[in-house]
Amino acid sequence: MNIMKAFALLLAACVLCRAVRVPGNIHKSRPGIKAAQRTRIEYTDAAQDDKVEDLPGWGPIEDFDMFSGYVTVDEAAGRKLFYVFVTSTNDPVGDPLLLWLNGGPGCSSLGGGFMSELGPWLPLPGGTTLQANPYSWNKVSNTLYVESPAFVGFSTSDDPADRIVGDERTAQDMRKFLLGFIQRFPHLADNDLYLSGESYAGHYVPGLAWEIVKGNSGGGDRPLNLAGLLVGNPWTDAAIDNLGAVDYWWAHALISDTTAHGIKANCDFAHIGPLDAHPYTPNPVTKAEVCDKFCNRAFNELGPINIYQIYADTCPPAPAARAAAAFARALAQPLASDSAEAGSSTATNPASPSEALGTLGAVAAAGLTRAARKAATGTAAAAAAAAEGTATSQKASVRRSSDDDADDIDGDDGNAPPEPAYDPCVDDEVETYLNLPQVQRALHANVSGELPGPWTDCTRRIRYSREDLLSSMLPTWQQLLAASNRRGNRPLRFLVYSGDVDGIVPVVGTRRWVSGLGLKEASAWRPWISGATGQVGGWVVEYDLPGPTTASSTTNDAGSTNDKGRVAVKDAVQGGLMFATVRNAGHMVPYTQPQRALHLVTHFLKGKEM
Repeated sequence: MNIMKAFALLLAACVLCRAVRVPGNIHKSRPGIKAAQRTRIEYTDAAQDDKVEDLPGWGPIEDFDMFSGYVTVDEAAGRKLFYVFVTSTNDPVGDPLLLWLNGGPGCSSLGGGFMSELGPWLPLPGGTTLQANPYSWNKVSNTLYVESPAFVGFSTSDDPADRIVGDERTAQDMRKFLLGFIQRFPHLADNDLYLSGESYAGHYVPGLAWEIVKGNSGGGDRPLNLAGLLVGNPWTDAAIDNLGAVDYWWAHALISDTTAHGIKANCDFAHIGPLDAHPYTPNPVTKAEVCDKFCNRAFNELGPINIYQIYADTCPPAPAARAAAAFARALAQPLASDSAEAGSSTATNPASPSEALGTLGAVAAAGLTRAARKAATGTAAAAAAAAEGTATSQKASVRRSSDDDADDIDGDDGNAPPEPAYDPCVDDEVETYLNLPQVQRALHANVSGELPGPWTDCTRRIRYSREDLLSSMLPTWQQLLAASNRRGNRPLRFLVYSGDVDGIVPVVGTRRWVSGLGLKEASAWRPWISGATGQVGGWVVEYDLPGPTTASSTTNDAGSTNDKGRVAVKDAVQGGLMFATVRNAGHMVPYTQPQRALHLVTHFLKGKEM
């Protein structure tokens, strides 16, 4: 299952766009469809050009409006980002705009969030038909998915140099994207904007939030109405997350006592991950060599498990580990095939494999083998060609019950729809579907044949900054807390959540850095109940945010900190940051525990107590 993905796009000074607007879809009255959903929305011509009326393998889209296309973020470079946008089935006029980003870096928010986690549909086995997802997040939000940075998924650029990228340009492009998106959909300009994502979106989301805070305070562009951010199992601080992973593996009996002690005694967690195919030294002497020895031993002890959900089965014959492979590729020296694809003039090599390999490459060996085999044989392209014309336009029989069975959104009324069995091969089905020519035509994707080959969930076409991958996002979190604390700024709301059976960015490290923010606890650690199921959905704790202050020690114009680097505290904003675990959920929480994920996000967006 793909994991970590990104944002972007451009603004226009002509804010409320007086272009002729075409009426949007007036939804037919059906059981479970609220009156607000049938509100007539007038869309700009540019938006109407991106309208998707029906999807192969499903048929006409009747219960909400869907759009997909490109927004240009750099005219000179021809850099444009691909998006999919679905309106809320609850209140498409008033509900917040929620941006979702997967990570990698280099993985697609279309293949991850939209097609296999929190979108309106999931692929059926075979990858040519779709089933309804009764726990889609567009039940409570207008949901936007962006493939970022350029060269991820359908996003592209005319400049090969754009293959080399890092956190800064990714955030800048995503802000430009959002400005351009609001110009195309100006009726959403005043709606609350929430930024969300998982895994390496632990960098993307706070980085973009900070870019928006700076842009809003700088004047010129119309401010984006940022209300908050939510991140799941977020890769945040290499030292904390790496140590947390080793502790988690040991506590869950995945590695031996000797191996856990050897890794912790010899590895520099800020610069090297505890697990991957590290160099073999027959007689290790230095701490780095001994670290490699114990990391390789840990890799062997873990075995070919699904590191994203340690108790779930894998997709035979190898684990689904594309996102881990993407992270490992970014940290390691490029493969020969990568260099050829990206162009030798733009490839960059870290000093050595020992220095380069990181924790999120934990299962990269198996995943990389599978991905390389698929790329070499053209499996996805062959499947797409074979399936051309065979996808039915009828709504597929649904393993998850229909929208009409989920009137209460998250099941609080006692009618929680059943969840499907975990499908470890969903990535393959997504790749098959998104490579169908008729699907790409429906989505207005790859319109000029920009892709050099088949669409892939996690690309091998970018070179992401290794320095950024290993950098800590805690200073950015402190800046965001300080900005929310600054008088005159709108206080932001934060949700950090962790699936508790994720072995790649486990809950252990996340709890450590959240508690290390130095915020005052607003409500004690407690279980939360997941809607009508009556079951414990996880555990939650809330923290007060610092209230408005005019502290003299400032980091910049957007925020302030005290002399210890923590946010200066005045009158607290109660419960402004919530940390929640999701019981028996893996790395991709909305897919592995969809009902619990929707319950969590619904309560957060509505400001309801868990």
